[in-house]
Amino acid sequence: MPPAGRPRTFDREEALKKAMLVFWEKGFEGTTMADLIAAIGMKAPSVYAAFGNKDTLFREVVELYKNKVEQGPLKALNETTSILNALENSLNESVKMVSGPEASSCLIMAGAINCAPEHQEHVQHLRNLRAMYKETLKKRFMRAIKDGQLIEGAEPDALAEFYFGFIHGLALRAKDGSTKRELHSSCKFALEALRSVLRDSNVQH
Repeated sequence: MPPAGRPRTFDREEALKKAMLVFWEKGFEGTTMADLIAAIGMKAPSVYAAFGNKDTLFREVVELYKNKVEQGPLKALNETTSILNALENSLNESVKMVSGPEASSCLIMAGAINCAPEHQEHVQHLRNLRAMYKETLKKRFMRAIKDGQLIEGAEPDALAEFYFGFIHGLALRAKDGSTKRELHSSCKFALEALRSVLRDSNVQH
């Protein structure tokens, strides 16, 4: 028997995806429970019974998005030996996440930028996730240096900072209406920065 007040056809992940789009569009502070209830398409008592308040719903949405990032862009970084191919695949996964009919931009990048003092936990949580994302990039560049794919003097922290900033920009540009084609074109230019520090034997065209 399903819990009282919850539809038999309740799909938790689908409901979270709908909520994610609202948080993406309006941000945490700009989103109301009325917005979320309307988007999820369930009666208010059912939404509260399933997710609690806006804070708990936002945390669950962020966790869902975090898992998507880990299984998409971050996973792609370690699926190929070539750092150039790995980064290209990772950027393509990022474009896939922030563009298209089910895109939700990047909740980790911009879901809770400006929050009231009582909601600073969300700001800090997303800040920690962004730091994790950048650290994953840094470790991948460190691995590429150890493997001899990058020239002497290549700086993994600087590379991670550059590409993390670029990925952040992709999310914002997608939210402003840039097309998937435009985003992929930007990625091609961004990859030239990595080509500039590849050893000659690792340069691919």
